[in-house]
Amino acid sequence: MLVVELAKQFDVTTETIRADLEKLEKQGVLVRTYGGATLVESVEPELAIMDRDIINFEGKQRIGEYAASLIRDGETIFLDASTSAWHLARYIKGKKGLTVITNAEKIVTELSSCAHMHVICTGGELTPRNMSFVGRVAEKTIRENYFANKFFFSCKGVTLTHGLVDSSEGEAEIKKAMLSSSESAIFLCDKNKIGRLGVPRIADIDKIDTFITDERLTTEWETALAEKDVKVVVTKG
Repeated sequence: MLVVELAKQFDVTTETIRADLEKLEKQGVLVRTYGGATLVESVEPELAIMDRDIINFEGKQRIGEYAASLIRDGETIFLDASTSAWHLARYIKGKKGLTVITNAEKIVTELSSCAHMHVICTGGELTPRNMSFVGRVAEKTIRENYFANKFFFSCKGVTLTHGLVDSSEGEAEIKKAMLSSSESAIFLCDKNKIGRLGVPRIADIDKIDTFITDERLTTEWETALAEKDVKVVVTKG
């Protein structure tokens, strides 16, 4: 629900609604989001990758373009199967000597024409809706064979209390494997991810080195991330 809708429904000010939502969040009933709140118990069906790709398309573009600027020629990077990582892949085609390790079929296809780039697919079990490879084979391949300079990823949501969460056990385990096999982790967080809950949990926020988003965070978020030594970058529209 949105704050403005709740204020109209109960004929009170938006300040009153925000105060009430803050109390309910502390009780664990809901999580506040930009302009509203979502129930902890709510379970949203995962959209297919092509449907998710168009959600906040411009925001993801800006995040992907900035993230690509962090990658140096000759580096080894992990890209997960998120649409945000797919956006990033569209901006790295000019990089030289790059090694890209991914479990995303869409990213493999996107970079297949880059002769100056080494693209590695983890293999594993294909998930048709996400066009990604998951499972024990993929996890073992990552943990036992590869190590990256940087890991670029996204997930279903992030909260200060519960950290990084996803909607799929298989995808979450792949992200955990990549996270543990990287020097640094860069979180690609478009504004729709903030405050969203999911199952299972991936990691605490302090496992992130850089937090890239497309909309300025609240003071509460900025303070919390600063305390955890997480660098925050807000891309400009």
